[in-house]
Amino acid sequence: MIIIHGHFYQPPREDPWLETILPEPSAAPYRHWNERIAYECYEPNALLGNYTWISFDFGPTLLDWLRRRRPHVYGAVIEADKIGRERWGHGNAIAHPYYHAILPLLGRKDKEVLVEWGIKHFERHFERYPEGMWLPEMAVDVETLEVLAQYDIKFTILTQRQIKGGGPGGPYEVLLPSGRKILVFVRDEALSDKIAFGGPDELPKAMEAAPRDGVTLVALDGETFGHHKKGEERVLATATAKYGAYMANLGHAADRIKPLGVVEIVPGTSWSCPHGLGRWTRDCGCGGPAPWRQPLREAINWLNDAVDEAFERWSNSRGVDGWMLLRKYVEVLLGERAEDFAREAAPSIPPRELLGMLEMERAKLAANTSDAWFFARLGLEAGISVKWAVRALELLGDRDALDKFTEMLKDVKGEPAGNAAALIPTLRGPVVVASIALASTVSGYSVEELGPYQISLNGTKVRVVDRRTLEIWELDYSEFGVPVLRAVNQEATR
Repeated sequence: MIIIHGHFYQPPREDPWLETILPEPSAAPYRHWNERIAYECYEPNALLGNYTWISFDFGPTLLDWLRRRRPHVYGAVIEADKIGRERWGHGNAIAHPYYHAILPLLGRKDKEVLVEWGIKHFERHFERYPEGMWLPEMAVDVETLEVLAQYDIKFTILTQRQIKGGGPGGPYEVLLPSGRKILVFVRDEALSDKIAFGGPDELPKAMEAAPRDGVTLVALDGETFGHHKKGEERVLATATAKYGAYMANLGHAADRIKPLGVVEIVPGTSWSCPHGLGRWTRDCGCGGPAPWRQPLREAINWLNDAVDEAFERWSNSRGVDGWMLLRKYVEVLLGERAEDFAREAAPSIPPRELLGMLEMERAKLAANTSDAWFFARLGLEAGISVKWAVRALELLGDRDALDKFTEMLKDVKGEPAGNAAALIPTLRGPVVVASIALASTVSGYSVEELGPYQISLNGTKVRVVDRRTLEIWELDYSEFGVPVLRAVNQEATR
């Protein structure tokens, strides 16, 4: 059987303070890259019905954006999973950790949070428990597979150089130190790369030549179909129409085919870097010279440690299991009102205090998104990580820590940014919100909400409430138009 798996993903482009995507000039003529890639890839694949024939995963933050901004595409993705269940007895979708972080570079608790959040997100949208989970960049180690198995994930996908003892296809079993086991499907690396980077005839040739017994697995970026390769979405539609009788999805294969044997993984490897995990830790040569990668990794590792130490001190002082509360916090990301969550999850803790700590950890996790290191340039993608890191440190409330992090970023030197500290926005959060609100009144408009912020104006004073953390600020513009920001030491309530 032939299985085509598309990994559909975009980094969390939303501004960490406004929770909306700001203009990205490099995506012109579109406002930002999500819009451009939606037009080139996600929308045409929905119109052609391609999602109904392939196995796929969607990064949670991308799927959320599609639900809000391209509901017709979102609806097609959800419907495709249902059609897969009708056709093959198993849905086409598999889950994805909530953020696209390199899991082997994180501690176990972070792995558990991202996997559990990804599962809960999947359940909310697809209304079933996921059978499989995509690993960001297929980055794997034994502990990562242990976490997947701990959460009853049946299978994942690896590429050939990541296993010992098997070849393309599968499924194979991996026996874990805990006594658990997990299935792995093995991507046909040569075939997948031909389709991803070769001419438009590679996909139909591969499907024509694929054996009809066993599994031939093609796994590649879903954006191949229309964004990376113009017109490839039509090639896919034509090929699935011709060879659909020989196709299946991963859940169907896991159910129908007994494991072909036991394999061992090669830990600390990925599908997109022949140097193990070098692309996200050092100047390994992938994509060109990038000496800034190592100091950026060191800065983010320092951030992780600083945030986690503060979080665990706070948890101990409050006598709570902070990590358990953080895992539950996904309900807020899925739409539960933050104040309601706080009062129910930990009624003895002031909601603003609890929500601030949980948002701090969330921002830290977002700062670990792999895209920051992927390209050789120090630019847009690294800026996403830097902004989320600054957001985490602001919530930590330690000015010295923020200053130290900024100094570390000055040593992260590369083009076009110059250094990573230049990627920190000068104006951010409530100051930007209040300025927009005040400017809108001059134009005769009234802005009462902007992203997660609620806004009220009284003369030259602007009151801003962050609904995520219940923090309140008052900004006074009376002094020659220069905003004076003051945090109000009380909780916002509704």
